Amino acid sequence: MPQFDPWKNKRFGFPRKDAPAFQREWMPLSSSGVEIANANRVLVNPPSSVGVSGTLYLWGVSYAVGDSNPHAGTITDDSGNEIITVVATQNGPYFLQLSTPIEVPINSGLKWVNLAGQPGAVRSYCTPLYTTTRLAYE
Repeated sequence: MPQFDPWKNKRFGFPRKDAPAFQREWMPLSSSGVEIANANRVLVNPPSSVGVSGTLYLWGVSYAVGDSNPHAGTITDDSGNEIITVVATQNGPYFLQLSTPIEVPINSGLKWVNLAGQPGAVRSYCTPLYTTTRLAYE
């Protein structure tokens, strides 16, 4: 039996906008390069900050530091739930690219919480790669 192809099968219609296959093929990836200047920093504002209801999907993250000492932080949602923890030095920046995204709770943004290193003393940059979907019923 042939494998189901969501792009060619007319019987089931087009894949949903929040499906990873749809996002990967049709939605542009947004990036938000943010300098970490303090211990708690907003990386991506929630969709509700511009008056719409929506969901963020995290597709990857990079973290770069201009110091040989390790710097670390946790990326959380607005409720404080940990999404991912990153660690980097100038000799080893952190890069993560996912084949399927991490879904952030609806109408929640991404925040940085410092774990190690001196925020503000050394320039460090976190760049989350994300998409935002808004369904008709949201």
